[in-house]
Amino acid sequence: MANTFITPNWVSTDVAMFWQNNIKLVAMFDRTWEGMWRDKPDGAQIGYTAQVRLPQRFRVKRGQALQQQSILNQTVPVTLTDQLQVAMGWSSADDAVAVEEVQERYDMPAGQALANECDVFAGAQVYKSVYYSIGAPGVPLTSNQTWTDGVARLRNVGTPSDLYAIVDPLTQSNLQATNLAVFNPAAKISKIFNEGFFGFGALGVDEWAWDPNLPTHTTGTFTASTPLINGANQSGTSLTTDGWGTYALKEGDVFTIDGVYTVNPVSYANTNQLQQFTLSADVSGSSTATLTFTPSLIASTDSQLQSVNSLPADNAAINVLGATGAVAGTLTTTLSRQSIVCNPKAFAWVMADLPVKLAGAVAGRVSDPQAKVSIRYVDQYNIQTDQLPRRMDALVGAAPIEPYFALRAWS
Repeated sequence: MANTFITPNWVSTDVAMFWQNNIKLVAMFDRTWEGMWRDKPDGAQIGYTAQVRLPQRFRVKRGQALQQQSILNQTVPVTLTDQLQVAMGWSSADDAVAVEEVQERYDMPAGQALANECDVFAGAQVYKSVYYSIGAPGVPLTSNQTWTDGVARLRNVGTPSDLYAIVDPLTQSNLQATNLAVFNPAAKISKIFNEGFFGFGALGVDEWAWDPNLPTHTTGTFTASTPLINGANQSGTSLTTDGWGTYALKEGDVFTIDGVYTVNPVSYANTNQLQQFTLSADVSGSSTATLTFTPSLIASTDSQLQSVNSLPADNAAINVLGATGAVAGTLTTTLSRQSIVCNPKAFAWVMADLPVKLAGAVAGRVSDPQAKVSIRYVDQYNIQTDQLPRRMDALVGAAPIEPYFALRAWS
């Protein structure tokens, strides 16, 4: 009976605490949307997917005559897609004489493992939807101006003021080598290293942290190409193009189009920066290509959803990030870690409460709206094998909500 004090509620609370202390990327995401699963009438179910309503966009009109605008109820799906678990077990004999130091030996590693997997999962779910980018595939980021230019791009499109950055360890090393003495008093250096933070308010970003679990993007390829728009005034999320050699482009590759500039989504002013697009599907072939991408090409000055100053001209040049050039350029397979700078409203992270009334099992769950964590712990005795299997589970989802509030830092 040595371990009768190890209750499911006690363990689930411990695991949740260690989870909270180890998440990095997920900690930057907006967590308010998971209330849609938690705050529902008794007996009601909303399914695995909920629709998040985006803010309204309006254009300012001039003149005394009423110029009524449409109400655009745009929604983005947020889906609980994965059930993450850590499972273990031991015999009743082990429980009586060998199982000890439960918090240090079992709860802490379980919480850390869940946290790391959540960061890996969340990054993979959202990064390809982010089209604003700084840096280049396979090239270390060493310039402060590259970072401040990226922040300026986000400010140009009305990103809310709070910005957070999660960078991979090599990028963190480059940042620290350049800036540690400038941005951090000597007395705080050890604390900064211990907590994984680079600095506060540095380079226009409010908080920085490092995370070894950030996604790696593998770029597509093409042989010598001069990719061009094939047909003027194409709009929407698909483009007909030509001028390619043999190509195999990947979802998440980024490109620009000559003459197509971003507009501020509030004032609709031209930012004088080329709009960046990210491919939303793989595509391969030769000579001609139909590209699907985000954001949508909308140039109408009457539209509340205008995204660019003008639609592409026929034969406008396409510049793919990482290519050797726009004329007779090539693109080779390159692996690039994807650091993220964003406002929390860019992404959603959700966790739903798993049931604890399970036949024949003893279960507990920590479901804390303040900490915004929901982790269930279950154990059950197997009389056939004299084993005590147990598991910790989290039902999770991540989604891009307003990806123009984020940028990818390629390295």
